[in-house]
Amino acid sequence: MSSSDHSKKTAISQIANSQSNDEQLRTQFNKLLSNAHENQHKLKRFEKIEFKLMSAESIEQLFSILCHEYVSLFKLDACTLLLEDAELSLRRLIPESIRESENNQFLTLLNFPVELEKLKYLPSHITTGTYQIGKHQWLIDKPNIESIAVLPLIRRGKKIGVFCCGSYDRNRFKAHKASDFLQRLSFIMAVCIENALNLERLKLSSMTDALTQVHNRRFFDKRLPEELARHERSLNAISCLFLDIDHFKSVNDTYGHGVGDDVLRQVAQRVQSMLRSQDVLARYGGEEFAVILPDTGNDEAMMVAQRIITAVNKNRIVIDKNVLLTITISAGVSTLMTENTINDIKELGMKLLSTADQALYDAKEQGRNRAINAGLLALTERAEYPQKFQY
Repeated sequence: MSSSDHSKKTAISQIANSQSNDEQLRTQFNKLLSNAHENQHKLKRFEKIEFKLMSAESIEQLFSILCHEYVSLFKLDACTLLLEDAELSLRRLIPESIRESENNQFLTLLNFPVELEKLKYLPSHITTGTYQIGKHQWLIDKPNIESIAVLPLIRRGKKIGVFCCGSYDRNRFKAHKASDFLQRLSFIMAVCIENALNLERLKLSSMTDALTQVHNRRFFDKRLPEELARHERSLNAISCLFLDIDHFKSVNDTYGHGVGDDVLRQVAQRVQSMLRSQDVLARYGGEEFAVILPDTGNDEAMMVAQRIITAVNKNRIVIDKNVLLTITISAGVSTLMTENTINDIKELGMKLLSTADQALYDAKEQGRNRAINAGLLALTERAEYPQKFQY
């Protein structure tokens, strides 16, 4: 081969190599450009959900955004939120409609020691990878999940919970591929959840009696129409109790208001201990308490009233070693059955409460320390059972 032919071949080879390099560079550039566009779209989706989270006006709205809008926007197949609740305080803050909704697989409140230990030892950084049933089932318990992203929620160095995303696609959340987007989302999510819970605490404190730590009249007056509206939908009976501590004025006059406050606190605790989680107890004023008993018929309500009377007077109230008081309480009971209905919910609530209040007045007149049954609202006369239910 002549030197001229060799030069030509070398030049052609160099040109081919140059074209190949250009093609590789072009491919790499297009890949980078595609990734940039993808990240831009991803950023917009994250910014959209973050803005919604920060704009949420209630805990219900916040959870709805996470459970529905986030899942839809990022095309997830599963999504769960687990919150630390060692002191069982969140159960008072998070509405029952969220906590106890049918087929609820989104929210879990962790309070058992084994659950709290698992949360404690969960990595504090975001983890992604293949779903392993033995390792991840307590976080997401749903068939066919292939990959998972685990976002710890941390505030002031404390793990308040964990948010988990699951996918049927094994390659959706690859191991060691946690993005800055997820890291930022977990921080914003933790802040928003903490703020929403603090707002609920503030609302609850405004509807809690500072002395007895049960609900106050404001809460009761708000809740009664809600329960009556639910009664209209469910067609289940609903009952009301009106309670009054007997001879409470003499306690204050004899021992002072400090002792009277102790009596109120301990009586409230004893009444609360006789009620279900769905029942509503409120200090209505002074030494009076009111109770809403959802899904409770008249006979059952009378039994609840009787249990309360027994709980209050069975053991003396201990103030200190020198003051042990025998306290009794009187009760009035009224019930709205399924066939009772009225257009004005507020009027119905007033009637239910005033009927129980009148029965309480009768219990006082008949000697106190007893329950009187006002019967059903549909009746024009009260059915009284002073002998059967008195002590």
